[in-house]
Amino acid sequence: MLCTVIHANDETSQKRRHTIARYINLASALAWRDISKKIRLRFPNVSNFIDAGLLTEKEFQALESINEDCETIRWMAPLHWVQQIMRKEEAENKPTTSLFNNFMTELKLYRQSLRKLFCYDWVCVPLVYTQVAALATYAFFFFALFGRQNLIPEMKAGKEIDLIVPIFTIVQFMFFVGWFKVGQDLMRPFGLDDDDIEMNYILDRNIATSFAIVNRLQTVELPELEDDQFWKNKEAKVDPLPHTVFSRQLSEHRPKLHSYVQLGSSDEVANSTANCLRSEKEKRHINW
Repeated sequence: MLCTVIHANDETSQKRRHTIARYINLASALAWRDISKKIRLRFPNVSNFIDAGLLTEKEFQALESINEDCETIRWMAPLHWVQQIMRKEEAENKPTTSLFNNFMTELKLYRQSLRKLFCYDWVCVPLVYTQVAALATYAFFFFALFGRQNLIPEMKAGKEIDLIVPIFTIVQFMFFVGWFKVGQDLMRPFGLDDDDIEMNYILDRNIATSFAIVNRLQTVELPELEDDQFWKNKEAKVDPLPHTVFSRQLSEHRPKLHSYVQLGSSDEVANSTANCLRSEKEKRHINW
């Protein structure tokens, strides 16, 4: 979307595209730093973004002055800078209005998605719910440890071994405690566990992908239009694409298309429809 709004390849346009991509990644990094432990450990201070290349010294001073006035809008500042760059582009180069509006709409949705992450981090599951769940789970199995013992009075205490194993209680314990542990992990998706969301990988991928799009793909010349194989045989029936030796061994399960199957002639269709209506009228029970 950005490359369609700022499509020129002069130095100013390239720098604007690159800076906008950097600001968008910077906004996400600042937001994720407040909700993700992995990002916080990687960037303990905002000044660490200068060493990473996402921030310049002047931009850092601007963010610090903004943070002194209001601590909750520092991550929004790069998105505001993007809006100012787009206004300059609109005033100088007059991009297509529809494309410009679509980009600003996507930018608003991007800001809203970051705000939703903050709301998710602020409004956690109440502590009393987690305490009740933990107490109920462990208390249940504590009492089950005594209540589900199979006592045999005929056995002489201390002389004979009780070989009865509560298999179903053990399975129940594994399921209940396992579900409880999974629920605890789902409460902290941005934590340090192995199964938590890899925010560092997502950040690195977004930076590499965005810079590749605005710096590499946009500057590459469009290949010339050539006559491909399908164009040369455009009047003929399109044959399926060829298979390799390995894909040819796979069995195909083509979809059955529609549940309605066309009959042979129009008379057969009419007779079939009349029979269906007649059978519906003859029903004496409620059709659910």
